[in-house]
Amino acid sequence: MDPVDAPRDRTDVLLEAVVGVGRGLDVETVLHRIVEAAVSLVDARYGALGLLDADSRISRFLTVGMTAAEVAAIGPYPTGHGVLGQLIRHPVPLRLPDISAHVASVGFPAHHPPMRTFVGVPLRVHGSPFGNLYLTDKRGGGEFTAEDERVLEALAAAASVAVENARLYDVARLRERWARANDRISRQVLAGSSPHDVLTLVGSEAREVADADVTAIAVPDPVTGRLVLSSASGLDTEAQVGSVLAADGTFAALTFRTGVPMVTDDVTADDRASLALELSGELGPLAVWPIGQTGTSRGVLIAARLAGRPPFSSVVVEALSAFAGQAAVALELAEGRADAERVTLLRDRERIARDLHDLAIQRLYATGLSLQRVARGATPEMAEQLARSVDEVDETIALVRTTIYRLQSGEVPRGASARRVGLRSRVITEVDATAAALGFTARLRFEGAVDTLVPPDVAEHVVAVLREALSNVARHAHASQAEVRLAVGRDVVLTVSDDGVGIPAGVARSGLLNLARRAAESGGVLVVGPATPSAVQTGTRLEWRVPMPDDDALGS
Repeated sequence: MDPVDAPRDRTDVLLEAVVGVGRGLDVETVLHRIVEAAVSLVDARYGALGLLDADSRISRFLTVGMTAAEVAAIGPYPTGHGVLGQLIRHPVPLRLPDISAHVASVGFPAHHPPMRTFVGVPLRVHGSPFGNLYLTDKRGGGEFTAEDERVLEALAAAASVAVENARLYDVARLRERWARANDRISRQVLAGSSPHDVLTLVGSEAREVADADVTAIAVPDPVTGRLVLSSASGLDTEAQVGSVLAADGTFAALTFRTGVPMVTDDVTADDRASLALELSGELGPLAVWPIGQTGTSRGVLIAARLAGRPPFSSVVVEALSAFAGQAAVALELAEGRADAERVTLLRDRERIARDLHDLAIQRLYATGLSLQRVARGATPEMAEQLARSVDEVDETIALVRTTIYRLQSGEVPRGASARRVGLRSRVITEVDATAAALGFTARLRFEGAVDTLVPPDVAEHVVAVLREALSNVARHAHASQAEVRLAVGRDVVLTVSDDGVGIPAGVARSGLLNLARRAAESGGVLVVGPATPSAVQTGTRLEWRVPMPDDDALGS
């Protein structure tokens, strides 16, 4: 090879790398191409790109030259200490013949491959550093040269432009999705859809706009105030709608109470970022927004991505904050419609009561007087029959007057009154009440129309059975976690399971016999057995099941 051609070949490689980096419009693709191009340009064995957060700490670390297994063996990616932090604190190119000899070197973690030579350059957008390129171990055993450094600086300048273009493109696409989603949500709100349908739509649209793996909306129970999952999308969470979230100390609880959004790039870095839901993967970035204004929160909107995915950008946070506002509007409109329906109902009741009083009672009273006049000139047998008819008219007038009173006072039937404090709220209260005795709060899930379908007598049984079951867990199970599930379908099914020591042989089961009798009274059964038969601590699973009454039974 002619020595004069060498620089030209290097220039050609650089131009090819710049064109390749600039060809992508997706930010993730562009970032990976930058690292790959840098490794190729300077003939390095390993390359990495550290992206910086608002606090100038490494928030993401993309690597080239190591397998996924090697990366996993090393553990968490660096946050900006040692030589890597030197480039963050002083964003100028840095070239070292031996990393370990630098004064800022802190060594490598366990399972990290050995590295000696090093060169790093900052990446800037509009003059501000947003990340750094790190290259180590030049192939062939030599050191990185001044020319390597200049080539990387040239690549960094082109890469910064490519990253900015990709970011602008991503923002444009996101805002387009945001506009479409806003239109769909607004149409459903104005169409008068139910709050549940609107919240479900908000959650699914938020998941698409935010490119999240899971989204959820939780609203407070009207009696206990505990957050209950109203809608969920992604990672098999749809079946967990009705679950009760942790009572306090979580992002969801704090956001609901303070009205301040909570965002983290990694849920494992903050104990408050727990969702208390069964998920099919480990979470990474998590964000929670309040639904409504500070002090008047109506719930929370939650979005999360799987571990290893990029954190939520400021544009995504802005978009989902607007979605949370739309959810608040939907709930307010629903309450307004409910108030209007109640006013209409009261007006109808007043009209019906007035008509019954002015028309029906007067006609019945006149009919009774007519029957009495006829009875005075009738035979004894006929007079006795007419007298009974007059008594029946009087009873009918009394019933109509009672109905008028109920219509005017807003009185509801006894069965509905008994469910003013819903079964859902009573179950939540029982679970919260046993938290101190258990040493933790049991997970809670509802399925089906618990408040509207379960008859009052069955509801009383459910509360009593739950109280006894949780008391047994607290006194005997030595458990570290427990779950309560109440499902309503063809049957009412209450399940209480724990991870404790199980039920030893020979232990008196008087409490369980009482629960079995309660099930038998309603035509149901009680089944108690190990929760996980194959485990060392089998735990206990109690299932109390009774059939739902048929319509005739409910009507009687």
